[in-house]
Amino acid sequence: MGTFTCFPKQKGLLTFIDEELVGFDFLSLDTAYALLHPKLVKSYAMEALMQKTPKNGKPAADKARDFLKEAARCKEKKYKSVGKGDDHRFEGKLLVGSALKFQKKVIHMAFFSITESEKAGEIAAFKRRRQFRTG
Repeated sequence: MGTFTCFPKQKGLLTFIDEELVGFDFLSLDTAYALLHPKLVKSYAMEALMQKTPKNGKPAADKARDFLKEAARCKEKKYKSVGKGDDHRFEGKLLVGSALKFQKKVIHMAFFSITESEKAGEIAAFKRRRQFRTG
């Protein structure tokens, strides 16, 4: 993906859109991440084209640190996975996340910033709901 090259041994990415930290993805295997990297970048790029977020003037490193601290403070619920392992769901003030663990090892983890209206449970847009059913 041109500018967004996957580095050797890379296992994840922390994504900013318009200077706001919007997401974090991590996989346990760098080889698995390398396969998903172009799709993740495309997903975030498409979101960036459709979204405008306010700028609060904080340095990116501070935003990243705050995001990860909030992720660590999220409330966690654990469920048995459909496949192998356990599905962990996380919810914070303006953050949601999930992780798949197998044999006490995180296989995949992702966290995303959310808005107050998303947290309140507004129904997803028609196209988004349709996409869930068509894959």
